[in-house]
Amino acid sequence: MKYLLKAAFTAVILSPWLALAAPDAAQLEQTLIGLQNSLAQAEVHKNAGLIERTVADDFMQVKTNGETAKKADLIDDAGESDVTDVILYNFKLVSVNENCAVLTYDAVIHHAKRSEGSRRYQHISSVWAKQGNDWKLKFQQLTPNLWSAEDID
Repeated sequence: MKYLLKAAFTAVILSPWLALAAPDAAQLEQTLIGLQNSLAQAEVHKNAGLIERTVADDFMQVKTNGETAKKADLIDDAGESDVTDVILYNFKLVSVNENCAVLTYDAVIHHAKRSEGSRRYQHISSVWAKQGNDWKLKFQQLTPNLWSAEDID
C-alpha cells in the first residue's frame, strides 16, 4: 500500500509537466509544418513578401546540385519560379533546444518546364530558429531522392 500511495502521489505531482511536454512538441511540429507549407506555396504563387518575412537574414540553402543560395537569392528567384505545385509529406521533427529545431520531410515538386537541376523528388532538412516571437528558416539542405536522382522534371 505504501508503494501504491507513492506511485499515485508521484503521478499527481508529475502529471502537469508530463502533460505539457507532449502538446508543446506537437504544437511546435504543427507550427513548423505550417510555416514550411506556407513557404512552399509562396514559391508556387511567387510571393516574395512571405519569403522575406519567414526566412532568416543569414539563411543558407544547399541545393540538390551542391550550389548554395542565400535569402536574397530566394527572394529574387520567387518572381521567376516555374514551380506549379509542391507536395510535402513524411515530416519528422528533431528539437535541438527551445529555440531551434530541425524539420525533415520529403517533397514532390512540379515544374511548368523541364530544366536541368530541377529535381522532382527530394528529401529536405530545414533548420528553424526562434528569433523573438517568430520562427525563421535558418538553413536548408535539399537532397535528390536516391531512387529518382536522375528524375528531372
